[in-house]
Amino acid sequence: MKKITLLLLLFCSIGLIGQEKLKIEIDNPEPRVGQSVTFSIDMDFLNDYFKNKLGKNIEFSNSSLFAMHSKSFERVIVFKKAKKHKIGPFNFEFNGTKYFTDIIEVNVLPELPIERGVWVRLTEFEGEKYIILEQLIENESNFKEHEDGGFSHTIGGVLPKGKEFAELHEELTDGIELSNYSSSSHTLTSKDSKQMEVGFSYSIKKYRIEFKDNFDGSYTLSKKDFEHLPEKIDLEKIELKNK
Repeated sequence: MKKITLLLLLFCSIGLIGQEKLKIEIDNPEPRVGQSVTFSIDMDFLNDYFKNKLGKNIEFSNSSLFAMHSKSFERVIVFKKAKKHKIGPFNFEFNGTKYFTDIIEVNVLPELPIERGVWVRLTEFEGEKYIILEQLIENESNFKEHEDGGFSHTIGGVLPKGKEFAELHEELTDGIELSNYSSSSHTLTSKDSKQMEVGFSYSIKKYRIEFKDNFDGSYTLSKKDFEHLPEKIDLEKIELKNK
């Protein structure tokens, strides 16, 4: 049995000689249907090829296929179905070298209902744990009539004055810290809304969880861990464990 295992490992190793592995990365660890996800593969080897062939006096500019300055092939994708999607593996050959990628699984969730609320969830992606905080706040109209008979307004309305999106404290407890991985906000309206109707301001904040070496046990999120959290909000139990 040991001999068979060693032979299999040997054949696998021989198969990988002359090949290089590339890593697939995405910027949204658990998107919803309709949300954009930037998908990228490190293409630094292609930069090196052009530099060697064209010399130091050549200046690169960004192209629609890949950004030379970012050293990666990038595409923005939008998932239309809620399920686990597999991306990869990709295999190709360039300048005599074979390249291959790993496989990643992207868990896509259903769209949020277009209504006031706060949604907090814990997710894990490629060994990292994240807290994702989403919120919808009902907008108000900024419709204004002008002296010349015209008018102006923002489609979908604007965030009411004094309203702020909820956010998490960076230090939850001794041994657990959060880093703001990314955040964004925009206006959402229902598909059948009319031109003058107001919609909602949507915010999404993604926090990467960092456990210190001295942390042992678990920690449950509570309302005291948030700023600007609406009073009448029921949070689902989220327990953080360093495992």
